[in-house]
Amino acid sequence: MKTRILAVGAAILLLAAPSQAGNLVYQAANPAFGGNPLNGSWLQSEAQAQNIPQAAQQRQQQLFSTGTSRGISTLTPGQIFAQQLQSQLYSSLANQITQAIFGENARPNGTFVFQGTTIEFLRVGSDVQVTINDGQTKTQVVVPATP
Repeated sequence: MKTRILAVGAAILLLAAPSQAGNLVYQAANPAFGGNPLNGSWLQSEAQAQNIPQAAQQRQQQLFSTGTSRGISTLTPGQIFAQQLQSQLYSSLANQITQAIFGENARPNGTFVFQGTTIEFLRVGSDVQVTINDGQTKTQVVVPATP
């Protein structure tokens, strides 16, 4: 009984105490609207990352166009499926190569060849040098080997 009276008394005291709240102040993120000027470069890079180049927009229109009245060739459902399947196969291959380079049983070096493209990797110190040769261009990328 005493604990019940104490609990009720504590609840009354808590409810009777004055509540305190602070002012809610809006701070704009965009420097054009009074926000921090250091946010400008970050906002610009975000906007550029979301900007779809015109060639990519035209490609999307080709993929999803339902008519040829605009002069854009339409892909059949079979062609779209073939492109998606090819993309999945390349993604799977990329995952296998990544596991060979950085996975649990990573190798010190290796070569992968598919459809005229050669991918070679070599561990040099704490980095991995990856060379991609598609027969026309040769690209070299150096990435840290640490997980």
